[in-house]
Amino acid sequence: MREAPLLPGLHFFVCAHRRPSDSPLGSGCADRGEEVFQTLKDEVARRARFADVWVTKTQCLGVCPREGATVALYPEGRIVTEVTREDARVFFATHLGERH
Repeated sequence: MREAPLLPGLHFFVCAHRRPSDSPLGSGCADRGEEVFQTLKDEVARRARFADVWVTKTQCLGVCPREGATVALYPEGRIVTEVTREDARVFFATHLGERH
């Protein structure tokens, strides 16, 4: 085992968990999470921030919003819910202190 040579300055974990439609917890973030994940990945590429901003697709993060997806941010240790695809670009810039 060896330690990674660098850690990101910002790491988004995006829920894309899918549950059966009859689940009492709802269907999960599913397609909404996939859209937020892809939008954040596109922003990383557009801004060439590959080394210091990571985006990882996850399973359940423990909070199931009715709209949008749940996203955990590290190293802040925060969880944000109801993040939509439309929010993702602004969300990305806000957490990097950039103008969008």
